Amino acid sequence: MPSDIATRLKNKQYEQSIIDYLNNRGHLICITDDAQFTTLLRTTVMKQLGQNADVLTATSDPDQALRIIRQVSGHKTMPLVFLERMIGGTDMGFTVRQLKNAFPDLRIVMLTSEAERQRLVLLHEIGADNFITKPISINGLIEKIASTIKPQGKLGQLLERARTLVAQGNPQQALKVCKQLLEIKADSAAAFLVVGDAFRALGKLERARDAYEEASRNAEMFLEPLRRLADLHEQMGDSAKRLHYLERLDQLSPLNVERKVDMGEIQLALGNEEAAGQLFENAVTLATKEALRYIGEVASRVAALYAEKNPQEAEKFLRRALEAKGAYLSKEDIGTFNRLGILLRNQGKWKEALVEYQKALKVAPDDENLYYNMGMACAEGKEFREAQVYMLKALAINPDLPRTATNIAYNIALVFGQNGDKKRAADCLNIALECDPEFEPARRALERM
Repeated sequence: MPSDIATRLKNKQYEQSIIDYLNNRGHLICITDDAQFTTLLRTTVMKQLGQNADVLTATSDPDQALRIIRQVSGHKTMPLVFLERMIGGTDMGFTVRQLKNAFPDLRIVMLTSEAERQRLVLLHEIGADNFITKPISINGLIEKIASTIKPQGKLGQLLERARTLVAQGNPQQALKVCKQLLEIKADSAAAFLVVGDAFRALGKLERARDAYEEASRNAEMFLEPLRRLADLHEQMGDSAKRLHYLERLDQLSPLNVERKVDMGEIQLALGNEEAAGQLFENAVTLATKEALRYIGEVASRVAALYAEKNPQEAEKFLRRALEAKGAYLSKEDIGTFNRLGILLRNQGKWKEALVEYQKALKVAPDDENLYYNMGMACAEGKEFREAQVYMLKALAINPDLPRTATNIAYNIALVFGQNGDKKRAADCLNIALECDPEFEPARRALERM
């Protein structure tokens, strides 16, 4: 098939881009506690790309990031870093800032299973160059790496050349390259952004403004044109216009504390004290949330270290993690509630676990996993009738819950079985065997039934 041939050729092009980068003293650094992703990356580099193991450095300790990057970049080209969004319960946003401040040319690919859009936008603002949503295939991984280290295709290469010319102090030549680019793609927001940079370098601020506005019109979610427009109007001394573009940025990326302070400062200078006060209040509230979130993440990390050796200490720190958030508890904290609940159940404290799950329901009333865990807690306390109530609530939210894991289907079946509901029990046992035909406990339970 012609499309298959085109796909294979494109994949080969991606692979060659990475091989060229690595052969030119390039290096990959992987900072994650996800052993599965590290294995996938190592397999991709060594088997798919035919490279030696020494082109990849992997660690699960983000505190080692700066040291490793300094060591690698001392005798190689600037590395490409894969950074897990959350490590040990800690958000890596601060690490992104730290790395970009120390190495402005560093390219960072964030690894995430799932995250709210606003937080990903903020990560992009503070320095993330690309994102990988796991799980990802080898071909998908290769394409992500290639597009991060080198623009692919004629458009990307022309764009990179134009940017380089502006950076080298040759804006006139950059404009000529952008003209070629816009002849190929007339609505290229990225091209208009470089046109604006070139005109700004030439001191033609009005024309720079027009180019940035064109870039913004052609890509509504593209933050850079709005950021450039805000900076440009600051340079032009137009506070009202600068505020206008900062407000548009804030609508797209509302988690940026510094921007809210900048907006408040402008409002204050314009005599709008009430608006300024509201912005400053929002900034402090957001900063408070982030600070409490960080405290909670540290406490969760300490709890994980205690989990096996000292469950009581682990329980204490998990409670502190939740207490730190106080009135700012959100769906992001469900994982902490679940870890605390499981820890309590492992100690036989199923009633206390139930209390924690009830608290969690206040911030996530439609979380099927919470109801499942509540059902398991009741089952462990031999309260099977109540356990079935919670399991039915979980299934009402997500009827496919038993299909997510063999043991989940099996456990739900046992609860139904204890209540004499043989049909539902048999259905779940059959699902368990569909997930894993070799799962003997389900087979034996089905035979007994």
